[in-house]
Amino acid sequence: MAKRLLRSWIEIDVDEVSEHLLIIGDLLASCSKCSSLDLKSDSKSCPKCNTQFKYIAFRNPEENFSKILKLKQENPNSIFIDYNDFKKITGSIKARKLFKS
Repeated sequence: MAKRLLRSWIEIDVDEVSEHLLIIGDLLASCSKCSSLDLKSDSKSCPKCNTQFKYIAFRNPEENFSKILKLKQENPNSIFIDYNDFKKITGSIKARKLFKS
């Protein structure tokens, strides 16, 4: 049987993801924890804050699918998440905190 990538939904600690997320854009990547820019998409950790990347998200997954497949093979223990889901959830959390204060 041929293996393919399918999106799935799991409950996950958003703070944990924020602390260990590598966000990959079209040209460069960034660290979600410290916002360090100019990282390579194959970075295992952030050179600025030394966080280990456990999660990987792509800003434009449709345009970078070949990169996703390559990184998935190179990082079989990393969890790939949907960037838009992450931004929507973190934005909602920030809004709730703003209205509570």
